Amino acid sequence: MLFSNYLLFIYIVSFVVIYTMARACTKSVLIRNGLIAIANVLLLLNLVKEHSIIVLAILSLIVYVLGRLLQTKNSKALLSFSLSLIIFLFIVRNYSAVQSLLSHTFLSFVNAPILSVQKLGLSYILFRFVHWLIESFKQKIQKPNFLTFVNYILFFPSILAGPIDTYNNFQYWIGKSNASYSRSLFFAGISRIFIGALKTLGLVPLIIHYATDYSVFPASIQPLMALFMSLICYSFYIYLDFSGYSDIAIGTAYLIGIKTPENFNNPYRSQNLSEFWKRWHITFSSFLQRYVFKPFIQLFNILLPSKHRLLITILSYLATFVICGLWHGATINFVYWGLWHGVGLSINKIWLIKMKPHVAFSASKTYHILSIVLTFLYISMGWLFFHYSSAQLVNIFKLF
Repeated sequence: MLFSNYLLFIYIVSFVVIYTMARACTKSVLIRNGLIAIANVLLLLNLVKEHSIIVLAILSLIVYVLGRLLQTKNSKALLSFSLSLIIFLFIVRNYSAVQSLLSHTFLSFVNAPILSVQKLGLSYILFRFVHWLIESFKQKIQKPNFLTFVNYILFFPSILAGPIDTYNNFQYWIGKSNASYSRSLFFAGISRIFIGALKTLGLVPLIIHYATDYSVFPASIQPLMALFMSLICYSFYIYLDFSGYSDIAIGTAYLIGIKTPENFNNPYRSQNLSEFWKRWHITFSSFLQRYVFKPFIQLFNILLPSKHRLLITILSYLATFVICGLWHGATINFVYWGLWHGVGLSINKIWLIKMKPHVAFSASKTYHILSIVLTFLYISMGWLFFHYSSAQLVNIFKLF
C-alpha cells in the first residue's frame, strides 16, 4: 500500500513537490512523462527487484507494438493472437498447476519472469494491456505515445489494486495545463488521502478480527449467529479496506494533476445487484461489462434465436461472473462466489422484467428500503465463498 512505510512516504512527497514545480515551469509533456517514469521506477523498486520492472517494461513494449500494429492493420487475427497472449499470462499468473508444468518444460523461461512481477498487481496490468489492444483495434486510442503508455501501465498510485484507468483519460490529464484546476485537484487529493487513511488505518483494525474469523465472537453466541455477524462485519471490512486504498490511490494521482476515475459510490445503498455492480469497484465492473459481458451477449445472440433475449442475458451473467470469480482466485470457492452473483443478477433480471411491474407498492419508500436491506444481506452472504476456502466451507456448512 502507498505510504506503507516512512521512506516510501518521503519519496512520494518529494516527487509531488518536484513534479509540481516542474509543471509550473514548463508545459512539456515529455518532461512530465519523464518525471513520472522516474518516480514509477524508484517507487516500485521498493516493492520488487530490478529484473521484475525490466520484465514488465519488455512486456509493455511488446503489447505497445502489438497495439500500434492493430491501429494500422486492424487485423482480427492479430487481435486474437494478442489477447491469447494476455490470457496465457493470466493463466500462468493464477494457476499453480500451470506454473509447475512450465517449470518442467522448455517454457520455464516464461514462468519465472511472470511470477516475479506478481507483487505489482499483474492482474490489473493485464487489464490495461487488454484495454490498450481492444481500443487500438477499434481505432479509439488518441495520441499514442510509448512513454505515456508505459507510465499508464506502471503508474504507481494505482498499479497494485486499481482504479483501472483508460489510456485516453491518462494521456489527457498528463497533457492538461490548467493551473487553477490542478490546485483544486491538489487540495482534493489531500482530503482523499486523509479519508482513505482513516478507513484503512483507523476503522479497519476495529473490525478485521471479527470479519475474518467468526470464532472470535463470545462462546455464548450460537455459531450460526456468530457466522452471520462475522459476514456483516466482513462486508464493512472489505469495503473500508478496498475503498480506502482507492481513496489513497486517487488522492495521490490528484496531487500531480491526474484525475483517476472513481472506484466506489456507496455500493451498500444499492437496491439490487445490478446497481451494486455499478457502484462497487466501478472501473473493474466497467471492464467486465465492456470486454466480457457484451462479447458473451454477442456470442449467445449468434448461438441462440433472438427471441430468447432473457436466456441470453442470464447465460452471459453466469459466464461473466464465473470469469470474475476465477480472476479473483484460482480455487473453487471463488467460482462459487462468482456463481452466487451470476445467479443473483439473473434472478434480479427476471424479477425486474416479470414480477416487479405487478408489485403494487414497488414505488414506495418501504419497497426501496426493503430492496436495499435484501441486497446488502445477499451480498454479505456471498462473502462467505469469497473469504473461506472450500475445505473451510465444508466445516461451516456442517453448522446448518
